[in-house]
Amino acid sequence: ERAEIVSELRATLIHGLDLKRAEKVLHSLQDDLLVPSGLYLNGGLSHFGDESKLSPEIAGLVTRADGSDITERDRKKVETWLAAMTQVTEFSMGALKPADSPEFLPIGSEDNE
Repeated sequence: ERAEIVSELRATLIHGLDLKRAEKVLHSLQDDLLVPSGLYLNGGLSHFGDESKLSPEIAGLVTRADGSDITERDRKKVETWLAAMTQVTEFSMGALKPADSPEFLPIGSEDNE
């Protein structure tokens, strides 16, 4: 049984955006685009708190909720949505790859075969 095809999403939000507003962008992505399209983001927000020198980021793997492969069309749909969001300063949607690709596995987990 092969792993489903997924795409890695990284979206940098405006520097200094507070958690509440960053969560609003994330929820909008999920509610307005991903869920109606049958997609799921296995990930979330990072880089928060007053100590963070980094801009907030939405990151994770975009998968199909039913476990089937995401398509190039799904990937483009997400890119188009991100490009239209004023709170997103830059983003990338990685090439379509199997979910069990080595770069998606947590560090050290490949030893547990």
